[in-house]
Amino acid sequence: MKKSLVFLVMILVMGLAFSVVKVTFWHAMGGGHGEALAEIIKLFNEQHPDIVVEGVYVGNYGTLSQKLLAAAQSGELPTIAQAYSNWTAKLIKAGVVQKLNEFVFDPEIGFTKEEWEDIWEPFRLNCMWGDDIYALPFNKSLYVLFVNTDALTLAGVDIPETVPEFLKAAMMLTQDFDGDGEIDQYGFGLRPTVDTFQIFLSLNGGSILKKVNGKWVPNLDTPEARETLKFLYDLANTYKVAYVQGGYLSGPFGEGKVAMYVGSIAGKPYVESASKGKHEWTWAPVPVWKTRKVPFAGTDVIMFNTATEEEKKAAWEFMKFLTSPEITAYWAIKTGYVPVRKSALETKVWKEYAAQDPMVEIPLSQIPNGVFDPQIGVWYEIRTVVGNMVSNVIYGKQTMDEAIKEATQKIEEYLKEEEE
Repeated sequence: MKKSLVFLVMILVMGLAFSVVKVTFWHAMGGGHGEALAEIIKLFNEQHPDIVVEGVYVGNYGTLSQKLLAAAQSGELPTIAQAYSNWTAKLIKAGVVQKLNEFVFDPEIGFTKEEWEDIWEPFRLNCMWGDDIYALPFNKSLYVLFVNTDALTLAGVDIPETVPEFLKAAMMLTQDFDGDGEIDQYGFGLRPTVDTFQIFLSLNGGSILKKVNGKWVPNLDTPEARETLKFLYDLANTYKVAYVQGGYLSGPFGEGKVAMYVGSIAGKPYVESASKGKHEWTWAPVPVWKTRKVPFAGTDVIMFNTATEEEKKAAWEFMKFLTSPEITAYWAIKTGYVPVRKSALETKVWKEYAAQDPMVEIPLSQIPNGVFDPQIGVWYEIRTVVGNMVSNVIYGKQTMDEAIKEATQKIEEYLKEEEE
């Protein structure tokens, strides 16, 4: 009798062991971000004994993108992965991304209408292609104006709220303190990149592409784009108030080389480290120009239709867990990204965090005005073209007319590839 009972227990235990569903999650979160994600995965696994999520760090975003595209060809995709929307567009075209409508709107395991609309609208729309939902938002960041408050106080300058005020502040903050003919402090740090151009272009009411009769076309030969490009050129070359550097600007900012720069909120830990013991700082919303629109950055999580039905259901539970108010609040606190749900701001953990550091809520005012990139597979290539255009103009390698004409032609070629 005892032997039979032991045997029965063993069979039950083995049955339970074999019923565990594994979910493989490819991501590009290293360092402290990776540690925070590992903590979240561990908590989920503890709360869901029938599911094991395995987080696999595959390297930086470039490596992750290449590996996903290669896996789509070989048929060796994970269950879920981080992805920018242009990656998702390519993978949708390859026919391997799982449409999530059936999960999102499932009456038992999905979101209620209130929960779905609780996700900030720009983040939600960035996960949709028409009425089809292909992703859930994950690590999202916004751009802000980093400000050396000691430098502003010394110069008697207020934090600029508009672009004209910003230009005036940059002029007043540019100083040759020792009178040797060399600028010791620049008013602004300028990265000659597509991101910098796109931020100011959005504020100026323009865009890199626009839709005409349902098709994307280049939108660079416009008054808004030309005015934006000239503005950046003038900051560096006409007014000479911008310190131009291709790399991240947290270092020069911390050293006092630049008094202001526009960057992602994800750079906060680096600014804190670089500025510690040297000067006080804060951040503010990016200055208003013709609009308050500003791009946001970051990835989503997508599911692959190559997974089994059991794996898909288990993956959905984890994806929903990642976007829950408490978890997205915790993720934001640990990493510097913003919560993807409005109700996350009402959680106890977020309120305690914001009470200790009120600065964290400043970027949130920009979320309703956030705009996202065109959801097309060739967006990375187009970004590269525009980045070269911006760099060439600012460094004087091409005239504005030459650079815009060349960039427009190349973009048209990439858009034709997208249609094929």
